[in-house]
Amino acid sequence: MRTWFTEHFGHPDYLWLVVPTILALNVFFWWAMRTKQNLIRQFVAARLVDNLTVGFSASRQKARVALIVVAVVLLVVLIIAAAQRQQRLARQQMEFVAAVSHELRTPLAVICSAGENLADGVVADGPQVKRYGSLIQSEGRRLHDMVERVLEFAGVTSGAPPRSHTAVDVTRVIADAIGGLRAEASDRGVTINVHMNGSLPVVRGDADALRSAVQNIVGNAVKYSSAGTTVDVGTDVSGSRVQIRVADRGLGIDADDLPHIFKPFRRGRRAMEAQIQGTGIGLSVVRHVVDAHHGEVRIDSRPGEGTTVIVELPVSEVSDTGV
Repeated sequence: MRTWFTEHFGHPDYLWLVVPTILALNVFFWWAMRTKQNLIRQFVAARLVDNLTVGFSASRQKARVALIVVAVVLLVVLIIAAAQRQQRLARQQMEFVAAVSHELRTPLAVICSAGENLADGVVADGPQVKRYGSLIQSEGRRLHDMVERVLEFAGVTSGAPPRSHTAVDVTRVIADAIGGLRAEASDRGVTINVHMNGSLPVVRGDADALRSAVQNIVGNAVKYSSAGTTVDVGTDVSGSRVQIRVADRGLGIDADDLPHIFKPFRRGRRAMEAQIQGTGIGLSVVRHVVDAHHGEVRIDSRPGEGTTVIVELPVSEVSDTGV
């Protein structure tokens, strides 16, 4: 190598300087190439990261905007639904007030008229006086029942604590409920038939509330029945439950109205078309009372054929002699 170097570069003493220089240049070029490659990789990676970051930020921004739009739409829908519900409740409450006012006005007018005739001596004959007295008694009972239904509805919807439950004789409850409706049924030409399936086990509950529930059911059956028809009240025991069944042959309830029949202030289309007065709170009271006794109430009805209401109450663990 020394001879080759002398031939090409001259003095051989320069060899010690040239060789390290060449090696150093090779190392430098190798380092420069590696540095260039690293810089290129870093640049490409940075560009990719920037693109990904920008894309992710844009996607996240779009998702955020979409969520805000969905939230606003849901809020608007909820506000509209709440407003419609409030309007519907307000309309039903106005109809309830109108119905109650009408039902109060009619018996009050009859009582006032009969009272004036008696006071003025227009009616003096014994049988007529008796008939006027019966009329006042009947309309007074009607007023009393109306006030009781309103008070019952106010009680069950106010969240008031229930009364203490005791052993209740279902047979006595049914007899008391029907006893208060015999006169009204007679006036309408409707017959109430009672079919007791032997002795019934006792249930644990509030006897007054249960009597009111049965009276509401039977009262509705009488109200929506035509003259000359019958209302059948029956009882049975099914497993650990006492069953009360009330069937009429009246107007019936349309299938569209059945899912809403227990809602307060709600009345069926057929009842409205027939212009039968009512408040729409009776069955709501029934549902609250039955639920409070851990029972079940259901309705089977066919338009033009009649309606059957079935109430099932759990049997008390108290023996029959405990009543």
